[in-house]
Amino acid sequence: MPFEDKRDFEEQKKGFIAAPKYKQIMAEAGNVAWDMGSYEWLLQGKDFDSIHPSLQRQAILNMNYGLYEVIPGIYQVRGYDLANISFIKGDTGWIVFDPLTAKETAAAALKFINEQLGERPVVAVVYSHSHADHFGGVRGVVDEADVRSGKVKVIAPVGFMDHAVAENIYAGNAMNRRMFFQYGVLLPRSPFGHVDQAIGKNTAAGNLGLIPPNVIIKDDIQEMTVDGVRMVFQNTPGTEAPAEMNTWFPDKKAFWAAENITGTIHNIYTLRGALVPWCPGA
Repeated sequence: MPFEDKRDFEEQKKGFIAAPKYKQIMAEAGNVAWDMGSYEWLLQGKDFDSIHPSLQRQAILNMNYGLYEVIPGIYQVRGYDLANISFIKGDTGWIVFDPLTAKETAAAALKFINEQLGERPVVAVVYSHSHADHFGGVRGVVDEADVRSGKVKVIAPVGFMDHAVAENIYAGNAMNRRMFFQYGVLLPRSPFGHVDQAIGKNTAAGNLGLIPPNVIIKDDIQEMTVDGVRMVFQNTPGTEAPAEMNTWFPDKKAFWAAENITGTIHNIYTLRGALVPWCPGA
């Protein structure tokens, strides 16, 4: 890494609005689902010989925590889970992109943005792809009855349910056990244990669920308007996930590439057994 180049640190702070006072999020089962405070030793300004310098740099960058404005009308709550949860402001409510791994962290993120920017209902959820950290917290932001009735849209790429079920149910137990080794999540958070997961801070240990989508993007390119927000979806199967899609917001001149393009250190091959991704961002 060109360590003298500090642009990533400048961009990390861009758009920051507020951070919550709490550092822990509790799970419904009584355990700690999320604990950003356990990584604060990374912010002491020390170089640790036991950590690869590039990983330590990435781990510090992944200490983002709180609400950020990407551009007017598009926001992210960062540092609540392995992935980030994104909120697009519609005419009446929020369109939520990728509601994290756990119900508890997703619910906390929704509560926090409503506290900061005003209470708004969730009118739609978009699953960008079939990995659990991008859909598992959906029950924290919407009620399944509202999805079944069509009151709330849940939008996903073609093939989403097949691959989500195959990875997380058919192979779920084996994949979960291997994930502990892949990420070292059972190690203590220290310079000699769990430092970071490179693509994100850590995986939340909460209530993982799934609400089947009621809108499937089947075409290569498909446009929809939801709550006044125009979105053009591009199916990208067999890239970072076997079912995945990008989204273009033509009126906002904003492009969402899910994990086909990331600013973090992405895995190309996962020890947990997921399909090998092919994507320019990996």
